[in-house]
Amino acid sequence: MLLKEEKLPNRKPWLEELRSQLIVRPIQNDPRTRNGKLLGREISWLFNHAIGGGQANFDHPIQDLTPLDRVMLYAYLNQKAHVDELIHAFTKLLPDLDKFKNATVIDIGCGPFTAGLALANVVGNSVAFRYFGVDHSSTMCSFGKQLAESIQGLGEFNPRTQISFYQNIDEINFGPTRASEITIFVLSYLLASSSIDVSLLVEQIKTSRKNVGLGAAVLLYTNTGREGARTLYPAFSKNLIAAGFEEHIEATELFKDCDKDRLIHYALFVSPSISKIPIAEFQP
Repeated sequence: MLLKEEKLPNRKPWLEELRSQLIVRPIQNDPRTRNGKLLGREISWLFNHAIGGGQANFDHPIQDLTPLDRVMLYAYLNQKAHVDELIHAFTKLLPDLDKFKNATVIDIGCGPFTAGLALANVVGNSVAFRYFGVDHSSTMCSFGKQLAESIQGLGEFNPRTQISFYQNIDEINFGPTRASEITIFVLSYLLASSSIDVSLLVEQIKTSRKNVGLGAAVLLYTNTGREGARTLYPAFSKNLIAAGFEEHIEATELFKDCDKDRLIHYALFVSPSISKIPIAEFQP
């Protein structure tokens, strides 16, 4: 049987329709989808091989599935639950929407704009911010851009909100140094991958924060609550604290506001404004 798409009160109607139009219907109406098999494959095979539990190389084809097929399947099988979790996390941990005003959002391991969908659902067009999505997969970035453009077309983002995607965080030019606006890092399920170099990741976060500006920074982390997927978290937390962040919240809870109860692990780190910086580095 095909996965049942349930409507939940935390998702706004436009988000449901967007997902149906750009993800669900294209998969379910594909001529390869029949006899309960998505694109001609059992769901267990798709999860374990086509999307590799969410950690696949999505720019490579597998058998007769194209890179775009694999990204669409990831969005079909994984993204909805992750969007629900991020809506919950943004609402619970960053409830003051004014914090997003002119903020710089850096979504590391963005996938197909998962955190962007959650932000649009929570923040909407109330304030303008700029979003930088980072994912090694160019196919993920391309599909994320399509979703972002569709949301902008619906008017669910502020007209001044800027959205861009990169395959490497080091490629980003953040422009002139900002004096006070907040920087918000999002890491959703990134540490579920055992191949992540935690020291390098934290160094990239530290450098990006400095390149953005002098304002405060927060980092929102979410992941599955399964013990094995949280192996890298202690080292990540230790390195991030050494880089000037404080762990304000860290918890595991049974998340029920979704199609199926899920154990999630989340944390919020905060770094205060940078009070001292060489004058030569400040660009008015």
